[in-house]
Amino acid sequence: MIRFIFRIIVWIVLKLFKVAFIPLTIIRLFYKKKVCPPITNDILFLPASALAAKIRNREISSETVIRSYIERISEVNPILNAVIDERFQDALEEAKQVEEVLNNATSIKEIEDQYPLLGVPITIKGSLAVEGLQHSAGVLLRTKRALKDAETVKRVREVGAIPLLVSNTPEFCLNWETTNKLIGTTNNPYDLRRSVGGSSGGEGALVSAGASVIGIGSDIAGSLRLPMNYCGVWGHKPSPRIISVEGHYPSCPEEEWPDVFHVGPISRYASDLSILFEILVEPNAKTKLKKPIDLKKLKVYYLKDIRNCLMNRTSSDIKKAIERVVTFFNSHTETSICTEINPDLLKHASEYSYLRLLLVDNVDNLFEGKGEGSHWELLKFLFCMSKSVITSILYGVLRWWLWIIPRKYIKETLNDIRILKQEILQILDDQSVLILPVSTRDAPPHGDVFKMLFDFGYCSIFNSLGLPSTACPVMQTEQGMPIGVQVVGAPNCDRLCLAVAKEIERAFGGWKPPSPFRKKTNEKQSLLT
Repeated sequence: MIRFIFRIIVWIVLKLFKVAFIPLTIIRLFYKKKVCPPITNDILFLPASALAAKIRNREISSETVIRSYIERISEVNPILNAVIDERFQDALEEAKQVEEVLNNATSIKEIEDQYPLLGVPITIKGSLAVEGLQHSAGVLLRTKRALKDAETVKRVREVGAIPLLVSNTPEFCLNWETTNKLIGTTNNPYDLRRSVGGSSGGEGALVSAGASVIGIGSDIAGSLRLPMNYCGVWGHKPSPRIISVEGHYPSCPEEEWPDVFHVGPISRYASDLSILFEILVEPNAKTKLKKPIDLKKLKVYYLKDIRNCLMNRTSSDIKKAIERVVTFFNSHTETSICTEINPDLLKHASEYSYLRLLLVDNVDNLFEGKGEGSHWELLKFLFCMSKSVITSILYGVLRWWLWIIPRKYIKETLNDIRILKQEILQILDDQSVLILPVSTRDAPPHGDVFKMLFDFGYCSIFNSLGLPSTACPVMQTEQGMPIGVQVVGAPNCDRLCLAVAKEIERAFGGWKPPSPFRKKTNEKQSLLT
């Protein structure tokens, strides 16, 4: 009964949101599509692994590579608005020191083994600490600079990578739109009128625009997958507790935090995603992941749509992407035909995952305790007096109102999550994956994420279930917007997800640079949907 009442209330709120957006939707019709400038430097098309090989073979200098990326960042950032803080001069100095490493090495093999990313640039989400740079997580009032690197940043430095900057993220990482009052909103390279998603949106924008080749992001409800899907690149949410979350803000002292919150790799090429993943994984976790992979024996399950009155139906393009991937694996495995799962299996994905995340206590946020003071801040926001954004405020309001939910309902929901995991693990094993949408459509116009709040259950449920998941670009819409699929595996089957991602890249080409060209279509109708 409580769940039914909840759905009715939320359904009404979502409908009111859509009505309120009608004037904005009409105004958008008068804005023309713009994309970021084309990539003209061939260096920017090389995968990180190829850059590293050329640097250690002295075919190109690290300094040349770093300068190329700095120039590209300087070119596109004024229109993308994706950079919070940079360390370009320090990066150039570190690039010059690469020559010393090369001179002191006894063999190229030694360099490859010890420094697999020697001299390669990397960008970091603004919620992860990079020594000397702002560590704000998009919070206007947080002026702290990082005193030391986050554990993951330290790892990539140890293998020779050179951090260039920290990228934009929503305030406290609490939004599926990358916007804050610190530097503003990040734009999608394929269409500046559209969202990059969140919360690793700055990374998604830079990587897809050719202004970064690899990056590190974080994910509590889809943040390593949604922006990568909207920007046509690769992102992997790992299994719990195999990659350190130390050095991330916001953080949480609760024991359950690493079960639902994750740090992971982002890349323009699927092969680089695997390389960066191996570097980031904790040494004591590597043994859990060493399972043999034979893609000829791969079992594929898929889902094209979740039936829930609070969620939008998946677009025809999203369904087409799923169908293309399923068709490919049908003809490239020795197992039986790919199997579609019951669409009702994940029917309550959004409700389960949102309540699960709200129940985590002591997460760094705008308020103390369980949201005390959030209603006052909301009032200030309504009178344009708040220095925060609405999503951070509403998080506190929702936390405060948790007391109204009966303990019995919470207990039942947590039990339902456990049952759902058992049901999914009856399907998934160490030789099978689940392929499903990342979201219900391509990147929406700025602000429209508020009309899609429950669509993101496609991603967030796998944080609650503790399953690894990879966002994989597959194709582009007629408007030139990238869309892809999500590959989900059993616990600690990250390498299987990444191996499947490589196959998808081989079959469909992976990342495609933003282009002003588009097929003839009714673009006005596209923006109205």
